[in-house]
Amino acid sequence: MKTLILMAILALQTTGIWDHLSEAHRFKLSSAAATHSAPAEQVAIARPPLAPIPVQVGTSPLSLKSASVLAIDASTGTVLHAQDPGAQRPIASISKLITCLVILSRHSVDEIVTVPKLPEYIQGAELLGLVEGEKYRLGDLVTAALVPSANDAADTLAIYDSGSVSKFAAQMNLKMKQWAIKGTNFTSPSGLNEDNNYATALSLGKIAGLALTNPTIRDMVKLTNATISSQTGRVFNFTSTNKLLASGAFYGIKTGYTQIAGECFVGLTRIDGHEVITVVLGAENRFGASQELANWIGSNWKWL
Repeated sequence: MKTLILMAILALQTTGIWDHLSEAHRFKLSSAAATHSAPAEQVAIARPPLAPIPVQVGTSPLSLKSASVLAIDASTGTVLHAQDPGAQRPIASISKLITCLVILSRHSVDEIVTVPKLPEYIQGAELLGLVEGEKYRLGDLVTAALVPSANDAADTLAIYDSGSVSKFAAQMNLKMKQWAIKGTNFTSPSGLNEDNNYATALSLGKIAGLALTNPTIRDMVKLTNATISSQTGRVFNFTSTNKLLASGAFYGIKTGYTQIAGECFVGLTRIDGHEVITVVLGAENRFGASQELANWIGSNWKWL
């Protein structure tokens, strides 16, 4: 247990989330580590090694056709580029990333979930076609929500957790407060309902950093294809909505699109061997903008 707590603290420090936790939460984690036979000084020194620091070496201008843009170095939290990153914007299916993060903070991937009565969906909504009464492994439903962005998978998880979509949205908002992430409000686990469902590029950068500390999410968001099945053997094969995975330059994380939100994408790329989180909201071409952003960073930033 001591090792697990120390690993959690280390992961939070590495991604920069530790500094955004409240003093009470940091004290609670440190105290928990100490309670499990860890000397106080051991908790104090459980910090990551100094990471290479990104330094801007170029000054070429960059203006992307997107409402909000953010790029941050995942190790240090350094902002590499930003365009109106504090604007509160609808994020469509990127909401599912928060849904899965909350679900995995409260449940095991091996739990068996029974599909409830689901809401009616608009024409064209991305669905697996889940049937009420079917049973699935929770981890498989998380895969379906993240990879092909299945709305019925996200809603099934939400209702399983809280009894209703609205009650789960309240849990999403509560978790944001607990994780000290500001500039968000969620009313929909799927992102289809965009009434008062929003986030900022800055908040999504922090959410992405936190999500990547979860091994299940990190492994799932890089899948180009996946297969799941119900407990009775009904099989689904699907492809990721993230077209940049095929380029080999991006390794996640989540797409989103509605007419109101425009094209949205939270990405994970590597530049000179260093992980960079990108956020593009309200874009005309989310993948093109994200690739252009990554190319610009590669030309204008170096890690020393």
